[in-house]
Amino acid sequence: AMEQELTQQVPSLLEAMNRSSCEVNTLERQLGDAQDRYKKLLEQWSRLYEDLRAQHGSQIERVRPYFDAAQVLNAASRRVQAVIREFSAAASLHQQAKLELRSIEEDLAYGAHKVSLDRDQQDGLSRATVRVLKCQQERDRREQEYARALREFEEAQEAVEGWRTQIGDSAIKRTLPSFRQLQKHQTTLANEQSRINTLTERARHAKSVYHNSMKELDRINVAVHAARRERREALQAASGSSAAVSEVDVAEPTLGAPGPSVAAPTV
Repeated sequence: AMEQELTQQVPSLLEAMNRSSCEVNTLERQLGDAQDRYKKLLEQWSRLYEDLRAQHGSQIERVRPYFDAAQVLNAASRRVQAVIREFSAAASLHQQAKLELRSIEEDLAYGAHKVSLDRDQQDGLSRATVRVLKCQQERDRREQEYARALREFEEAQEAVEGWRTQIGDSAIKRTLPSFRQLQKHQTTLANEQSRINTLTERARHAKSVYHNSMKELDRINVAVHAARRERREALQAASGSSAAVSEVDVAEPTLGAPGPSVAAPTV
């Protein structure tokens, strides 16, 4: 019974090991493919950049800071929009929580007639109050994120305008089609790098599941052997006690006669 209890998790652990092993193999194959694609894309980007340098000469280096700043501005703009949505959702939840709390307080006439609340009413009021506080904290956190994102967006805007003034609109317009090609390629590179990061993290997690399952199986194996050893020693001790009692009961034992044999317990 003890051994059965110790080994009841073995099937699920073996299944987890097999599943994670297959997942690791699949993810590492996908990761290798993604890394190969990224390498080829990087080589294509380098060739494209060299072609543009040959076409526009040193001007491509001169205008590059503007387009780099423009990319930062686009990313900052998307970040602000996302943070606004998150802040709006948090503010809505906070307002809803306040309305629910006010409704409970009005139903209970809390603070007005000094009614005595039963335990369920107190619990309901406490939960509503805690929810308002948590929603308030989340709303404040989102508001801080919005302020930070807005500040980064404004700084990015200033950088773009600064480079525009320094470089001039005519140079920017002449190289705009070429840089759009580069930026499109850079976006593809960034997406592939993100895919590589995701696959790497998933493979790391699958390996962790595999190794943890293996450690747990090893622990169970040690525990089972220890339980078997304890049972064997207990049986041997019990058999030895029985043998001693038998020898006392036998009258005039024959000198040199073989003692009682102890059968090895079945493990």
